[in-house]
Amino acid sequence: MDEILLIVSRVADQGILFGNSKTTHMQTLEWQAQEFEQPERHPNWFVSLWILAAALVVGAVILKSYLLAVFIAISAGVINIYALKEPHHYTFILDTETLSVGSKKYNLADFTHFWIFERENGNFLVLEGKKILNPHLEIPLANINPDLVRNTLANSLEEKEIEESLIDLLAKKLKF
Repeated sequence: MDEILLIVSRVADQGILFGNSKTTHMQTLEWQAQEFEQPERHPNWFVSLWILAAALVVGAVILKSYLLAVFIAISAGVINIYALKEPHHYTFILDTETLSVGSKKYNLADFTHFWIFERENGNFLVLEGKKILNPHLEIPLANINPDLVRNTLANSLEEKEIEESLIDLLAKKLKF
């Protein structure tokens, strides 16, 4: 009889509610999405990039700043390559303690708070990091209901509005 009471006590300590199908278990959300949305870029976008780069290189050469000219040319090449990059397809798994992006795992304790941006082109979860070199992580939510994500993160992180930075706004405007 003492063994039965001990087992019932352990089960009750784990949060199982008798007479009800509810249990306090970790809610896990899993979805797939692209790393980023590939914007439609007209060929004129690339022509404009190279015209601007050429003008800046000519200006740098006139000022006899040859290192700056080389830097501008290399930067334009990197921007061109990045603009042509195809997004990776990832599987995201979120529970109350971790976020997995493909094979990489993030501990939610490494973040201070979160915010969900609900945009026309899709919803995004933004996790604000504690580390200076990793300020935030932006995760596309694809077709996941934002309220499910809020409920999953509610016990782990505080929901606090995060404003989009000037760089993020500029990147969107330039279709990056």
